[in-house]
Amino acid sequence: MQIEIDIDLLIANKISADDYLALYAVYRKGFKILSKLSLSPNWEDLQTKGFVKLGKTLEEHAVRQKFINLFSSDFDQMFNSLLLKYPMKVRTSTGIRVLHASDPNAKANKKAKDKYRRVVGNKKFTHDRIMKLLDVQLKIDRDRLEYLQNLEVWINNHTWEKYVDIEDNGKENSGERTTRKL
Repeated sequence: MQIEIDIDLLIANKISADDYLALYAVYRKGFKILSKLSLSPNWEDLQTKGFVKLGKTLEEHAVRQKFINLFSSDFDQMFNSLLLKYPMKVRTSTGIRVLHASDPNAKANKKAKDKYRRVVGNKKFTHDRIMKLLDVQLKIDRDRLEYLQNLEVWINNHTWEKYVDIEDNGKENSGERTTRKL
């Protein structure tokens, strides 16, 4: 079993890597693997935070929807929220330029939707991170929106990654940069 862990997800939800791995193993019914690993999850804290319902034995523990939502969600709903936030059209010196169709199921949005599905999959946390970075970009570029990329190009180029080190107030963040795995 191979598990990819997003450090930002752990920090945002205040859970340790051990907690996440244990919850994921319980969710996937990997009790044999869990018993072979020397993890020390804080089950009581995880129950308090609403990630798990504890049973008498490890096999009786039940992962709650709050944990499942960290990595799995409705893709169509996520894409719709992206379309709502990303400007549909921008005013330029020569007129109006359309960046995407308003209907999420329009054929004009098909390529963008397929590319976004490859980037996000069903990982709500990844989508939330992208939306946060889009907010930062729109705040910074609010006076230069005429130069905003077409949605498909924005997704294809992973443009939101340029704004990882910039906080909401427009100042640079001194923390480590997070990059995608190629």
